This record gives sequence, C-alpha cells and structure tokens, in this order.
Amino acid sequence: MGWRRLKKTGKRELKCGPHSYGEVQRFFLRHPCVDLDRMLVTVDDGTGNTIDVSVAWVKMPKASEASDLKRLIDKDGTGNVLLVGEVPPGSRFTGENYDSRLAKKVLVVAESAPAGGRPSETALETAVEVAVEFPAP
Repeated sequence: MGWRRLKKTGKRELKCGPHSYGEVQRFFLRHPCVDLDRMLVTVDDGTGNTIDVSVAWVKMPKASEASDLKRLIDKDGTGNVLLVGEVPPGSRFTGENYDSRLAKKVLVVAESAPAGGRPSETALETAVEVAVEFPAP
C-alpha cells in the first residue's frame, strides 16, 4: 500500500464500561468484558495525507456476548468504545469510516478519520478494513 506508521499509542484496560459510552456502555454494565486493548495509530498514505486509525479489541467472557455486542455496536447511534488518549488535533472521528470483526470471544472495532491533507474516502475505508484484521496485542 505504500503507507507508513507515523505515531502509535496503545493502552490495556480490564474494564470496558468506563471506556465506552451510550447503549454500549450500558451493555458493559450488564455484561462486563474480560479485557480491552485500544490503539490509535497515525499513518501516512504516501501522497502527503495522514489518517488516524482507532482500533479496539474487546474480549468478552462468552462468544455469544461478543456477538450481542457486535450487533449493538454496529448500529448507528448506539455508542462505542472510547478512543485511547486524546483525539489528535484536526482528527474528525464521525463513525462514518467504521468496521468491525468478530473472532469468537473478541470483537475488533476500527474507525478512521482524516488527520492531515485530504485522504480519499477509499483510503479511509481501506484503513479500517485493514485495521480490523490486526491481531490483538
């Protein structure tokens, strides 16, 4: 793809409720997660544009709970897992460039946003499609 990583921030948590919002947070209050890993990475697309990509790996106690979480989190307006750290200046995470993947008890959630320049919609979509395939840290 010709992309390169410019910056990476990551954090591991044992509780998901405090690091989420909306209906997703209420879900975690009833169904606590086992583990939460979050990462925010900034990449250069090779043409002078930068993209921020947020990835979260949510491990649930049961595969059925991870599946229920995926159904909820994939609906617009139901909330999400919070980004790790502070949103970089200029980032505009809107939920528009979003993808998720279920792997047994682990739900991987990714979102991308332009960070600099004018990345194409295709680049933003590709970023999340690639990010949901990252293995958990």
